[in-house]
Amino acid sequence: MAKAANPDCTGSDLVGPSLAGLIVQGHGCVGVDVALYKDADGNQYNLALFTMKDPMDGVRLVNVLAEHVESYQVAVQLPPDGSGLRRLPADSPRVQGFTVADHGMLVGMAQWSDGRTVDFDKLSARLTPLTGAVTRAILA
Repeated sequence: MAKAANPDCTGSDLVGPSLAGLIVQGHGCVGVDVALYKDADGNQYNLALFTMKDPMDGVRLVNVLAEHVESYQVAVQLPPDGSGLRRLPADSPRVQGFTVADHGMLVGMAQWSDGRTVDFDKLSARLTPLTGAVTRAILA
C-alpha cells in the first residue's frame, strides 16, 4: 500500500477539471488523502478520500459523479519506486465507485493487473469491500 496526503483538493495532477470546478463551486475541501492498494492477484485499487468543508457538498458531488461513471475525475496513482507494485498504464480500463460519509467523499477505482477489458462486475465486487471498510472507518 502506498499513501499520500494533499491539502490541494483541486490540483490538476489529482483531479479532472469537472471535479475541480464542482469542489470550488461548493464550500470547498479541507484536503484529500490518496492510497494505492493491490490484492493477491496484483489488481490495483486507488482510493481518494476528500474531506469536504460541508458534508452536503460530498452528497452533491457523489450524485454528479455517479451520473457520469465513465468520466474519470480522479487520477490513477502510480506506485512509488521500490514498492513492488506494477505500474499499470493510466489509460488501463477500470471501474470506479463513490461513497459519502460525514465530511468524507470517497472515490474508489480498480484496475485489472493484466489490463483486461471484461468482467468489470467482478472487479467492482472486489472494490466494494475496500470502499465499505473506509466508509465504516470514517463513521467510527
